Amino acid sequence: MSTDTLTAPAPAHLAAPSRLVSAELLKVTSTKMWLGMLVGVVLFIGIGIVATILAPEQPGVVVPRLTTPEGLRNVFGQAGGAYLFAIVIGTMGMTQELRHQTLTSTLLAEPRRNRVMVAKMAAYAVIGAVYAVIGVVFGYVLALALLPLKTHADIPWTAMWQIAGGAVLGCALFAVLGVALGTLIRNQIAAILGVLVWVLIIESLLVSFLPKFGKWLPGGALNGILQATGPNNTSYLPVWGGALVLIGWTAVFAALAAATTQRRDVT
Repeated sequence: MSTDTLTAPAPAHLAAPSRLVSAELLKVTSTKMWLGMLVGVVLFIGIGIVATILAPEQPGVVVPRLTTPEGLRNVFGQAGGAYLFAIVIGTMGMTQELRHQTLTSTLLAEPRRNRVMVAKMAAYAVIGAVYAVIGVVFGYVLALALLPLKTHADIPWTAMWQIAGGAVLGCALFAVLGVALGTLIRNQIAAILGVLVWVLIIESLLVSFLPKFGKWLPGGALNGILQATGPNNTSYLPVWGGALVLIGWTAVFAALAAATTQRRDVT
């Protein structure tokens, strides 16, 4: 028997990677959820910047002042707050597909599940990056408008560009983390609550009060990327170190999600 008869041709209907990513982006942007999240990004960043600039000093709490370069970097680092909404929309996007079984139709068009997962993660990385860009533009404009009301150090223009790039990278990676976590946890309510409790409470406390440990977590790594300085002048990883740690966390969870998807029933 000829070996040619043993090799099946690739199905003609399989989608190209670029078309898969485009299809995933269309899924996200065809609903109002991503726009609602974008409103949340603007409000969250606005509150953070206003509080950082205008809030009075708290007795017993040592934080970098606006008259220091560290204090100003913290102000502009607030513009990276879109990461919270990036991870949530990534989690919601995946759990909704599993909940409503819309992932099934995608797998009928492209049965190679890893390609679908990569496309989905890439699409949400784009959404996370968009959130970051809008958050940075809004946050920087607001900060530059409010800073004249207070005595402050020189504006760190070079650091601002670096922080903006870090925000885009961080939010894109957090969106991918959200997709991975949604794949692993699957139950939408449990996944979203788990993400919020971890990011807003558990990890925040660990990063703030146990920085030597917390700086190695995703949130602590993001603080390093955004060049933040914590309470009592706590320092985090350097920008390159924070980026490598966050990429590492993202790669681990993405690999676990991809492996899990291969074995689980999606219907």
